[in-house]
Amino acid sequence: MWEFGRTMYRLLTVAVILLWLGAMSALFVRDVWPSWSAQDAPPMRAEDLADLLRRQEQYGLFKVTRESEPAVRVGTAWAHLHPAGDGSAIRSTVLVHGLPMAPPLRIETETVFDDHGGLDSFWLRVLGIPMTRVFVRGERHGIYFPCEIHLGPIHRQANLEMSASRLIGDSLRPFSVLPTLQVGQSWRMQLLDPLAAALARKVQFRSLVARVTGKETIEHRGEQVECFVVETAPQQVKAWVNSHGQVLLQEVEMPGLGRLLVREEPYDEGLRAQARRTVHDKSEDGDDTDDGWR
Repeated sequence: MWEFGRTMYRLLTVAVILLWLGAMSALFVRDVWPSWSAQDAPPMRAEDLADLLRRQEQYGLFKVTRESEPAVRVGTAWAHLHPAGDGSAIRSTVLVHGLPMAPPLRIETETVFDDHGGLDSFWLRVLGIPMTRVFVRGERHGIYFPCEIHLGPIHRQANLEMSASRLIGDSLRPFSVLPTLQVGQSWRMQLLDPLAAALARKVQFRSLVARVTGKETIEHRGEQVECFVVETAPQQVKAWVNSHGQVLLQEVEMPGLGRLLVREEPYDEGLRAQARRTVHDKSEDGDDTDDGWR
């Protein structure tokens, strides 16, 4: 009887150890390995973006309340990919409206890539907040990516590590263009939440690891389109990207807001102009280049 008890105890101990090792291995593969094995972000070279250069895109932003109910539109985003010197740049406008306890907000961004497709600089500003200026600007310097943050009267600096800042996106539309994807590819990126900057007066970068997890076919404008699936951790973002690098659909979990769908739709320049008139800034009078903000 004593020997049987000892044997059972040993078997139980071995089972617990194996269970623990299995759980730790699963956590390592899910949370640690993607960061260790992260590669360079997909380059934004002009030759890889030939089909998308000078293309104008529009995305609807929809808040999901319940699966059984239709999503509610809370905004619209526009993007324009264009040549910039020897590289390329993405200029975007986002209008957010219909959020509780928040006025209509307009977010303007521009991200510039060098001739090798690497991130060179970016700026972001939020309009629509009375008496408060929200502006973030960053530019690559060697192995660092220093950022200048203006939040009302508060000015501060943030020094990001370049290896973790190959791509920078905002939480409302984390991905803009993702060319040359392959299943299994992963990279590190930074995410900035403009809503937190506008409503909570808090500017913070969040480091994420993005990974191409596979391929799925989705319905887009009445057609079946095979897409790469890109997912991030720790914040949950899932994006479907076609073979040309165009992001057709994104699902984003927004802290305090819930699930947001970002869906590509037909471009409407008149609607973009109306968005700029809806949330207007005096510094834009007579000049839409934003040079005064840089």
